[in-house]
Amino acid sequence: SHVGRTRPSVRTARGQDLARRGWLHRLMSARPGDASVQILRPMSVRPSDVAVGLMSSGEKGEPAKAAPTSKAVGPPEGVGPSVIYKLYRGAIGEVDAKPCRIWAEFPSLELCWTPYDCPAREADRVSLLQISRCTCDVAPDCVDGQASSKRDTNVQLLVFVPHGALGREQRQESAGSPGTSGNKPSAEVEAIRIIGPHPALQEFGCALQQLVDCRETEGPSGIEFIQKRLFQYLWKHQGESKTELALYEAQAVLAFNLDPKAGIAYVRSRLGKDTDDALGEWLAQMSTQNGGLDPTMLGNYFSRRDTMEIFKVFVRRLDFTGTDIVAAMRLLFDTFKPGGEGQVISRILELFAEAYFLQWTVWKEKQEGAKANYKDSDSVMTLAVSLIMLNTGMHVASKKLNKKAAAMADMTLEAYIKMARSTVDEEQVPEESLTTWYEAIKESEISMQPLPRNAFSKLPVQPDIEGWLILIVSPTVQKRYWAVCALQRMYLFSDNSDVEPWDAIDLKDKRVQAVSSDATSRASYMADLQGKGCMASCLPTNQAARRSRTCLTAEDTMERAFEVMVGASNTTPMLSRLSKPRKRLALVAESPDLMERWVTLITSGPY
Repeated sequence: SHVGRTRPSVRTARGQDLARRGWLHRLMSARPGDASVQILRPMSVRPSDVAVGLMSSGEKGEPAKAAPTSKAVGPPEGVGPSVIYKLYRGAIGEVDAKPCRIWAEFPSLELCWTPYDCPAREADRVSLLQISRCTCDVAPDCVDGQASSKRDTNVQLLVFVPHGALGREQRQESAGSPGTSGNKPSAEVEAIRIIGPHPALQEFGCALQQLVDCRETEGPSGIEFIQKRLFQYLWKHQGESKTELALYEAQAVLAFNLDPKAGIAYVRSRLGKDTDDALGEWLAQMSTQNGGLDPTMLGNYFSRRDTMEIFKVFVRRLDFTGTDIVAAMRLLFDTFKPGGEGQVISRILELFAEAYFLQWTVWKEKQEGAKANYKDSDSVMTLAVSLIMLNTGMHVASKKLNKKAAAMADMTLEAYIKMARSTVDEEQVPEESLTTWYEAIKESEISMQPLPRNAFSKLPVQPDIEGWLILIVSPTVQKRYWAVCALQRMYLFSDNSDVEPWDAIDLKDKRVQAVSSDATSRASYMADLQGKGCMASCLPTNQAARRSRTCLTAEDTMERAFEVMVGASNTTPMLSRLSKPRKRLALVAESPDLMERWVTLITSGPY
């Protein structure tokens, strides 16, 4: 098997030969102390190969401990990588009417729930080995005595544990939960009740019950096996969720987002899109259907004169069927953010006008709403320019100019009609249509700041590594984020959105190292956490310490911490969303093994 055996390191000069192979996967050794990286081409590892690797027993050369059942130690048969990923990523909902996330923290073998972006407290955890069952039903129609139509699409997840499995603080909270009684002893008690959207929370509940059933039939050794090899399960889930073509497209998308020239070169060589027609069609498909292309990078690419032919194909692949000119312009600028000067915008509008006019001539007899009778693409072009000027005066000028200048740039309906009539006569565009478009833009801006349309997990992106990290903001503030590392960028996702990252860290020219490996890093980390009781309820430690209710210290988390620092050639601070952007960040993984994975995969670069 590829996993579970000692292999020679292949990280030599960043693997120039391997870099030419295209999309390369990293498969880490199953041993927590082994930092060597196995790099493979797409689909060169069969699912059965990884399954065999997951069967490896023992850690750091030690023989595997005997399972409490008759089954041999190995991967559980009742749950697969997709279930593990779903449980580890978690789901959102409400606990006591407060937004929360619930997830399975496999490194500590616990089910956790906590308010958005907060690390879980001791009272917000229950052992995965102690959960007796869970139920998931339609949520009550009445919350706090008031009916809510939103609850029609919500479900209620209840998790139960044996009586006596909860701590004192947890028992007090459970006693006050609806549907439970603090006076009547029973065989099991409710540990958590969370209400959230269907189907995400229901799928999480089904996955959790599947894990509990697997533990009951196969013994706890299966869950403990997952605990030791969580990274391999996450990697295998990513490999199984995408086809070979999708993996190559993921590499192309991410390469384009870092450097459009390199990305296009990759598309030409690996995807066989070696003509302008093929490139334009692929860019249109990825930006409108698949998602993932950075709108700013795409706009910068189209601002170059040598990409005009590709953009011509791109814009003609956009479907303007049945749309008036305002709706068509919204669709156009929803795919990319135009860059450059006014000449670039004029060139873009000229090619847009040609594409729109060609499609309009096919369906013009069936047009609805504001009608037009364009003579040629020049009429569409001049009208599009007038609408951009109207949009700028109404919405853009007020943001960039002072009040007096913005007022002068703003246009009345009469002024706009007079301007439009200087280029387009009434036979082509009736006054009624001009009025309709004026009101449409007045009500809603033609935005040139396109937003993501798909959740990051659904984009054609193959992460190097992903998982939960805790960001040390200050001695009293630590934030939990879902981190995704892909092609030299680390995206941090808040619980508020799976679509748009809270912030991102450009990892090019950054130094990354384990805190425990350097005396200066250890001293800085200790300084990060100075403060009275700052770690008492934030970062999890081992189960024994929690049972004794020991206050956590920097030493408890130092083995799981790593730091990211700006390099000498790039001193731009990281995380602009913070009140004070940093040149050094301290992050805490869920285990020393996962910390080593993060450090190794970030350090190894994009190949």
